[in-house]
This record gives sequence, C-alpha cells and structure tokens, in this order.
Amino acid sequence: MERYGGRLGFERALTLMAKTLSDTRVVGTSLLVSISDVVLNLLVAAATGSTVLISQALQGLSDLLTGGLLLLGVKRSKRAADRAHQFGYGREVFFWVLMAGVLMFLGTGGLSVYFGVRQFIDPAPIYNVALAFIMLTLGLVSNFYSFSLSVRRLHQTNTHSGWWWQLRHSSIVETKATLLIDFLGTVAALLGLLAMTCYLATGDSRLDGLGSIAIGLVMMVASFYLIRDVRDLIVGRSVDPMLAGRIIGTVESVSGVHSVLDLRTMYLGSGKLLIILEVHIHDGLSTDQIEKIMDDVKRQVRDEIPEAHHIQVEVETPDSELYK
Repeated sequence: MERYGGRLGFERALTLMAKTLSDTRVVGTSLLVSISDVVLNLLVAAATGSTVLISQALQGLSDLLTGGLLLLGVKRSKRAADRAHQFGYGREVFFWVLMAGVLMFLGTGGLSVYFGVRQFIDPAPIYNVALAFIMLTLGLVSNFYSFSLSVRRLHQTNTHSGWWWQLRHSSIVETKATLLIDFLGTVAALLGLLAMTCYLATGDSRLDGLGSIAIGLVMMVASFYLIRDVRDLIVGRSVDPMLAGRIIGTVESVSGVHSVLDLRTMYLGSGKLLIILEVHIHDGLSTDQIEKIMDDVKRQVRDEIPEAHHIQVEVETPDSELYK
C-alpha cells in the first residue's frame, strides 16, 4: 500500500476517499442517520417529555421520508435514454427533490413549530434531562458525520470551488438536499442542547418549547431555499457566469479556434450538463481539420468540466465577416 506523508499526502488521501463517494452512498447514509434519529428520539422523548426531542424525532421521520424520495429519484434518474427521452431521465431527480422540499417544509418545520407553541403555552415538566443531553449529543455527532459526506460529495464534482459556492450553484440537488437535511439535523441538535442548558439554568420548561419553535423555523427557511433552487433547475437553469467563462476559455484555448460566438447551457440532471457552442475557427481549413478541431473542443471541455454530459459544437461565421 502506498504511504502518505505530510500535508500533501493527507490531502491526496482525502481526494482518493472522495472519489469513492457516490450519490447513492451519500443519500443512503443520510437515510440510516434519519432512521436512528426517529427510533432513539421517540424513545427518549417518551422518557423525558421534552418537546425538543419530539422535534428531533419529527425531523428524523420527515428526513427518513425525504431520504426515501431522494433515493427513489436517484435510481429513476439513472435509467438509460430511450426514444421518448433521448437525453435520458436525469431531470426526474429534480421533481423528487421538489417533493422532498415540500415534505421538509410541512413535516419537519410546521410540526416542530406546532409542538413548540403547545409547550410554550401549556408547559409540561421535563424528566431525565441527562438522557436528553446524551441523545442530543449522539444526534449531533451522527448528523455531522453525514453532513461531512455530503460536503465531500459536493467538492468532488468541482474542485475549483468551495462547498459553499457548490451549495449555491451545483446541480447535484440530491446531495444538496441531504446536505441540508444533515446540516439542519446538526443545527437542531445544537439548538436542543442550548434549550436544555437554558432549562437547567432557569427551570422554565417553556424554553424547551422555544427550542422546538427555533428548530422548526430553521427547517422551514432551509426547505424554502431548496424548493426555490430546484424550481430553477426544473425550468432549465444555465451555468453561472464563472463556469461559463471557464468553458469559453477552455474552448478558445484549442488550436484552430478563433473565438466562441455563442454558448448555451442547461442541466439535464444531477451533475449532467448540456453545452451548445457556436465557434469561429480559422479560415482555409480542410474538412478533416475542422472535424479534428471539433473533437478537440469536446475532449478538452470534458476534461475541464466533469459535469459536461452532452456537447454540441457548431461552426459559424461572425455576422461582421458574413456580409463583407
């Protein structure tokens, strides 16, 4: 086995580990974390009477259903192209992520706020606070681990940008959804620990309800962001200006290409990009030379942009030269 030494070796090892991450593994890990959240939090909520832990259980249940929808979407989106769907079924995952976002908004967010308001208006006593702390700490660790997998999965699709940029612009929405789920699970556990700490300090069980309300509101804001993001992808979002500039720069670096006259892009699915190019090439080239340039353009774009799934190159003459 190859040895790794120092910072460079550590980073290389992380890179090799990241390459083994798949969308199925990321979603599946989130699914397992959600199952444990549901079962354990329900048991501990019954033992302690804590509304925060009820919210944690609701979050786990909602995330479990959400993860199931995401896994279904990932599987269905990988079906091979056919006569009716010549670019494949990649965009179907966008629909299932939209359904998951609605479920997160209503299931996790809405119900957490509801139970929190009930606890605040009519506070009930809390028992076995130590057990609640243990459960919240376990939830914090498990959700953070699953969150770290999602961050690595986002990073491996585009090593040129950080995970925050990827969260805003990446098309791998099933991983973005699981990242939000696990990030929110981590935040929810932290809010729960804060609420339990304040309860211990004051003895006021209404703070438990406030913690549940805070968890619900955070969930609703995050799920609204996810719904808005996937709506743009369903409509047919193109790449951001920075990535478009990289594509144009890559094409114009190909020998024989004079300039890029037009670039049109659209996401065909999770991490699958359609690229249509109009290029102006040098004059006086033979048919074989033109075909080689077009092949070189496709090859170099695929090397530079891993998301490039289908590339169409058209040779055009600028209007300024056409009517000379």
